[in-house]
Amino acid sequence: MICRTCRGPAPDGFARCYQCDLAVSQVGGLLADVVVPVGYAVRGGPLATDLRRYKSNQAGAAESAARLCDMLAEFLRDNGDSVWRAAGMTAGPAAVAVVPSGQGRRGAHPLLGIVSACLDLPVLRLSVVPGNIHVRGVTVGWLRAEDPVPGADVLVVDDTWVSGGSAQSAAVALKLVGARRVAIVVLGRHVNPTDPRSGPFLATLAS
Repeated sequence: MICRTCRGPAPDGFARCYQCDLAVSQVGGLLADVVVPVGYAVRGGPLATDLRRYKSNQAGAAESAARLCDMLAEFLRDNGDSVWRAAGMTAGPAAVAVVPSGQGRRGAHPLLGIVSACLDLPVLRLSVVPGNIHVRGVTVGWLRAEDPVPGADVLVVDDTWVSGGSAQSAAVALKLVGARRVAIVVLGRHVNPTDPRSGPFLATLAS
């Protein structure tokens, strides 16, 4: 089964994976209106490697960032209109936001450079609220939207989706300051090949 929210593996007979079902029960209508993964980051695979390396100081970081930028640009060119329609946007997003790091990274997140190279949209600032701890899942109040966006449609970009808590917490923060619709595009939806659900899920993708 494929989760109707994050497009990852879900238990047989369930419409959503556990984490997405939990998020719906926690905050409901404050979640993103659509979530779309650009690709599946299978542990140990090339996309997972690029997502880990592009924000490091390792050799090849710049090359990984360039591949991710090309991937995002191609995806938005070919699929952007479909994503905006699925989110209920009438004319595409008016602004974009990048999910900040919760690990205390200094300076701009490397993802911001990739997004800015692909999209000519105003960037909305999201920041981690000091002293607010983000646990796995959606945490209301963990992020703060620095710019009011009354009635605006917003694209949120994140690099990796594991539980979705960070990206959905960003959607919540934006809707709390007035965003009308929020679409999440994630570069790599994490897939753990050792998870018993991953084998049938990956086989479905390959078929």
